[in-house]
Amino acid sequence: MKPLSFFILLTSFATTVFAQKQSFDVISYSAPANWQKTQNEGGIQYVISDKKTGGYAIAIITKATASEATANKNFTTDWTRLVKTTVQVTAEPTMLEPSTENGWDIVSGNANYTDRNKNGLATLVTATGGGKMVSVVLLTNTQQYQNEIQAFIQSLELPELASQNKRSNNSGPDNANVKQLLGIWGQYQGESYAGAGGSSNLTAGYDWREYYFNVDGTYQFLQKSISYLYQNEIVFAYEKGTYKLNGNQLSLSPQSGTVESWSKAGSDMAGKLLKTEKRTLENVTYTIDFHYFSGIKQTNLVLQYNKRTVRDGAWSTNNSFKNSWLYKRPFNPDKPAIELPAGTNINFKYKPVAASAATEPKKDATSTAVNSPLSGKIWEGTSTEKFANAGGTSYNTGGFSTIQYRFYTDGTYRFVSVIASHYTDTKSLGYEKGTYTISGNQLTIVPTKVYNEEWSKTGKTTNGNSDVTNRAINETWGKKLKTSVRKPERVTYTFSIGNNAGRTALILQYSNGQTEREGKGSQVYLNETTEKQSVKLPAGIN
Repeated sequence: MKPLSFFILLTSFATTVFAQKQSFDVISYSAPANWQKTQNEGGIQYVISDKKTGGYAIAIITKATASEATANKNFTTDWTRLVKTTVQVTAEPTMLEPSTENGWDIVSGNANYTDRNKNGLATLVTATGGGKMVSVVLLTNTQQYQNEIQAFIQSLELPELASQNKRSNNSGPDNANVKQLLGIWGQYQGESYAGAGGSSNLTAGYDWREYYFNVDGTYQFLQKSISYLYQNEIVFAYEKGTYKLNGNQLSLSPQSGTVESWSKAGSDMAGKLLKTEKRTLENVTYTIDFHYFSGIKQTNLVLQYNKRTVRDGAWSTNNSFKNSWLYKRPFNPDKPAIELPAGTNINFKYKPVAASAATEPKKDATSTAVNSPLSGKIWEGTSTEKFANAGGTSYNTGGFSTIQYRFYTDGTYRFVSVIASHYTDTKSLGYEKGTYTISGNQLTIVPTKVYNEEWSKTGKTTNGNSDVTNRAINETWGKKLKTSVRKPERVTYTFSIGNNAGRTALILQYSNGQTEREGKGSQVYLNETTEKQSVKLPAGIN
């Protein structure tokens, strides 16, 4: 059963007002018409069913309980307590993007389940804030109640949390704010287009913007934009000037700025400089805040201004921060994430600031790339090429196909694939690098550079050789013959560390049936591998 379309609304509690508004504990809502209501000390439940079709829908609102856990942990706890003990889910939940509403951190996800030989979809939404947590559960095995469920979801409303959880409005000089501001703050947006039915589909394009606030009162701003829909250029924007911070008022006074257009030499690599023009400079005084999102364990720099700026672009879509932009630390807080054109040297005069130590609570292993069970290791999977004779017996040819991930502690990764067949004189190399994030058991891969290469081999495989000899030839690298670019692919996997034939393995599950990296299927096992045993690559690959 495919996920129902209305579940895209579950990332936020809407403030739309419907008739017959009711309240249960901290949540206000509009009850679905003609649904049977049951209430007890722990929560309230609404049920509707169709005896003819066997279809049903259930909506549950729990009573708020005290909790000092993170939003992600609260979700995991209630997924086990409310969903897995009620229905038989067939996989780990697919997580939606976290959000905030009225100071509450919202985490939501869904998964298919089976109930008496019928398929259904279970969805859980948890809200965490003010030392409390509350959950909403939806179970349905049919599309026929979609309108009622959608109206119910849109009517959900949470109260605004107490003032200690709101953004601060302090005034006057604040050295702590200055220290917290120093360093790199980035906004990393992926390009998307509207597909059929109103769906949003990511391309390989992106718009990245970074501020660099220096200890000497200067700042620099850098923007890199790539569109895979409308142009074949890469645009870089540079700006530098001075800043002053007085309480929560940040004033930027730009002194110079340029915009450069470059040709593409690859998916996101700059080729030749095409043109340069002056940049529009704007003196702006922002109201700022440092907001900690407990669900994703991340502090954002919030810039608020009454109109949009060229520098910052469109406002954030987070409903809790009107007329604002949200910037976060890059994956490595001491290193810019934006890659400049070759030969371009920008002196940021930047003194690194360890943001995580000074501004954020200690992170746990499930929410950070640095301490994840994936990082610092080589994960590799190999399949061998076989030949079937007339009698149906299979023999190894010496050909193989290998994929390999390396996850680094700075939040970046490298992926390679090597395909070498006994029946061809050439072999292929797929290369990819980018960033990764981990939230619970969800691994999100965001490529920034990808390409394919074709290489010759040193020697030629023949039917007279053993498969061991042919394998040795297939592992050699001769000359690079050509390079091509393929479309980057952003994927969120459900991952776990398990056992594969006695070896420790990274298990990746993906729901779309095929990825460019892993190929067809829905699951792949990648064994933990040593450097010596890993697939051989051409010299110079890093």
